[in-house]
Amino acid sequence: MEIFKTPQLFANRLLLAICWVLPWINPFTSAPSTSVVPLLLSWMLAACALLLVVDEAPAPSNQALSSKFHLATPGPWGLLLLGWFWVSALTVPEVIDRALTAGFFASIACVWIAMQVGKRVANSNNGLLPWLLGAVLLAALMSSVLAVLQYLGLAADLSPWVNQPRAGDAFANLRQRNQFASLTSLGLVALLGWIALARNLTKPHEAMAWFALTLLAAGLACSVSRTGAVQWLVLALLALFFAWKERRKVPPFFKALAIAAPLLVIFWSCVLPWIALELNGVMGASLLLRFSGQAQDYAVCGGRRVLWSNVFHMLGQYPWQGWGLGETDFAHYSTDYQGMRFCDLLDNGHNLPLHLALELGVPFALACCAVSLYWFYFQGKGRAPQPVHRVAGAWLIVLGLHSMLEYPLWYGPFQISLGLALGMWSVSASNGGVEEDIGIRAQMLPIFVCACLFLSCLFAAWDYNRVAQIYRQPAMRDTAYRDNPMQSAKQTWLFKNQVDFAQLMTQTITPENAQETYDLGLRVLHYSPEPRVLERIALSLRVLGRDVEAEKIEKRIPSLAPLK
Repeated sequence: MEIFKTPQLFANRLLLAICWVLPWINPFTSAPSTSVVPLLLSWMLAACALLLVVDEAPAPSNQALSSKFHLATPGPWGLLLLGWFWVSALTVPEVIDRALTAGFFASIACVWIAMQVGKRVANSNNGLLPWLLGAVLLAALMSSVLAVLQYLGLAADLSPWVNQPRAGDAFANLRQRNQFASLTSLGLVALLGWIALARNLTKPHEAMAWFALTLLAAGLACSVSRTGAVQWLVLALLALFFAWKERRKVPPFFKALAIAAPLLVIFWSCVLPWIALELNGVMGASLLLRFSGQAQDYAVCGGRRVLWSNVFHMLGQYPWQGWGLGETDFAHYSTDYQGMRFCDLLDNGHNLPLHLALELGVPFALACCAVSLYWFYFQGKGRAPQPVHRVAGAWLIVLGLHSMLEYPLWYGPFQISLGLALGMWSVSASNGGVEEDIGIRAQMLPIFVCACLFLSCLFAAWDYNRVAQIYRQPAMRDTAYRDNPMQSAKQTWLFKNQVDFAQLMTQTITPENAQETYDLGLRVLHYSPEPRVLERIALSLRVLGRDVEAEKIEKRIPSLAPLK
C-alpha cells in the first residue's frame, strides 16, 4: 500500500492492534452467563479488525493446489457440515438453547472474518505480520504481569480492572489458568517469530527479547498449568528443529531463546513459590510439583480420567445422533455410572472430537476430523514454507493441544486466533513485488458479514442486558427495568433459558402453579441440572401430592454434588 504512508496508516495499524489485544485483557463480564459479554466484545472487535484492512489485498491462493485438489477447498465441505449441524441442533435436543445455537453461527462468522484478516497478514506488501506478532506478544506480556501480581497476592487494589482469583490461582483476565497459559504460548510463538523476521538484532533488541521471554515464563509458572508446560516444551523443540533446518537464515540468538524457554519456566517454578512465602506467609503453588503429580487442587473424582470415562459411557448411549447441542450437562445428570462419577456439573467433554461426538454424534465428529485433516494437509502441500506459515502452524499446534484437554474455542480470543492462523495457513505468502488492488466487489461480502455480525452483537448485548437485570439487586438495575425487570426479561428470544432459571428460583410454589413450576423445572434441567433446580422440582411435586416421585428426585441430589 503506497497511500497513507503517514499518520493515517499508523492510526489504522494502532486501532488494528487494539482490536487484537482487547479481547485478551478485557476484565468485565456480567451474570448470569459470564461468557456472553467477552464473546460479544471479541466478535465485534473481530469485525472491526477486518473493516480496518478490508481494502488491502490478501495473499494469493496456491494456484497449483487449487488446480489439482479441488476438494481441498473448504467451501463445499464446510457448507455440508454446517447444514448437518443445523439439522442436528434443531431436531435432536429436547430443549433448544437458542443463545447457544446462535452463538455457534456467530463463532463461525468470527473465525471466517479472522481468516480474511489472516490472509491479508500473509501478504507481506501490507506489512501486517509484525503488527500481529507485536499485538499478541503485548497481550501475553500484559497478562503475565497481571498473573504474577495475582500469584503474589498484589492484585487486590487493581479491581475491577483485574480479575480477582481465589488464593493460589493466577490467570490474568482470562478467568481460567489453562487459557492464560495458552496465551503465553501464543506469545512465545510471536516472540520467536519476531526474532526470526528481524534483519539486524542489536544488543538492546536482544535484551528486550530476554526480558519478554523471562516475563512470559514467569507468567506460565504462576499459572501452574501442565497444558501450558507441554505447549512450551513442544514449541521449544519445534523451534530448535526449525533453527537446525534453516541454520543459514535463522540468527543464533533464536536458538538461544528456544533453549532457554523451558529452562526459565523451571527456574520460576522453583523461585516464585518462595517469593510468595516471603510476601504472604504461604508457599505458592508449584508447576513442577503439579506436573509430577505431587500437588493437586481437586479430588480424584474431578480428574480428566473420571470425566472422560463418564463421557465415553454417555457416548455409548447415543453414538449416532448424539445427545444434542448443549445437552452434555443434562446427559451427565440423567446417566448412572458403574464406576466413579465426575463430581461437578459437566457441560463439556474436555476434548474437542469427543465433545462433538457426544453432542452431535460419532459420524459428525469423524467427518469434522477427516475434513479438517484433509484440508490442513493439502493446503500445506506443494509450497515452500514461509515464516507466516510457521507462525500459523505453531498457533494451530497450541490451539490443538489445548482443545484435546479443554475447550478454548468456546472463547472469543481463541476463535480470533484460530481464524488468523487458518487464514495465514491457507494462502501462499506474498514476498513483495507490485501491490495488488482489491476491487469493490471483493470487499462487499466481507463488509456485509462484518456488518451482520456487529449489528447482531449489538442486539444480543441489548437483549442480554435486560435479562441480566433480574440477577441484580434493585439498586444496581438500570432505571428502566428497576420496578419489574421480569416482565421485560420474559420478552427475550435469545436468552430464554436464563429467564426460566430465574423464574424457577424466585417463584413461590402454590397449588395453583405447582404443575407449571414442575414443567418449568424439567425444562431448566436441560440448562442447568444443579441441586437447587431438583429441589424446586421436588417441592412442586410434593405440593401436587406426588410424594413418591419427589423422593426419587431428592435421592438424586447427593449424586450431583458428592464430597470432593
